[in-house]
Amino acid sequence: MRKIYAAAAFMAASLVMFSCGGPKSVSQISGEKEVSIPCSDKHSDKDFFRGLGVGQSKDLNTARDKARMSANAELAGSITTLIKQVAERYVNDAGQSPADYAETFEAMTKQVVNQQISNLSVACNKTMSTTDGMYKVYMLVEASKEDVFKTLEQNASSQKKLETLFNREKFRKNFDEEMAKFEQNN
Repeated sequence: MRKIYAAAAFMAASLVMFSCGGPKSVSQISGEKEVSIPCSDKHSDKDFFRGLGVGQSKDLNTARDKARMSANAELAGSITTLIKQVAERYVNDAGQSPADYAETFEAMTKQVVNQQISNLSVACNKTMSTTDGMYKVYMLVEASKEDVFKTLEQNASSQKKLETLFNREKFRKNFDEEMAKFEQNN
């Protein structure tokens, strides 16, 4: 009989311990909680390069400017990375040394990025006010893959050093393949 009471007491104690809130999730234990960031639902994909920026200031226009600068910088970095990968691959496929063309492609990359930054569209723009009287702006900018390619193609075909090396179809193939890799990584 004592064994039955002991087993019942053990089960009752177990129920009390595990019924008081149950097991805690990792976020409850560490005091962390997931935050939803406005405008972050879209990433660069096969059709668009995108950059997200956040700006905060007591002045609304300053917060917007900071968000745009941050978004532009992120987008420019993505475009620059892709162009460098395409250029290296293209020159290697043509049997040339990438070092021989590095300056040409670097100058071309700067031109392409500058042209794209001036033609960006804002895909998302959210403005929040904080409890301490600040404005926080979330901005997502985007550039079309086609626009980037056309600008890149125009610049590549006009470069004297690339004149004999440039093959539009091969360049497009490399661009599309690198863009697909880029999409998978984002």
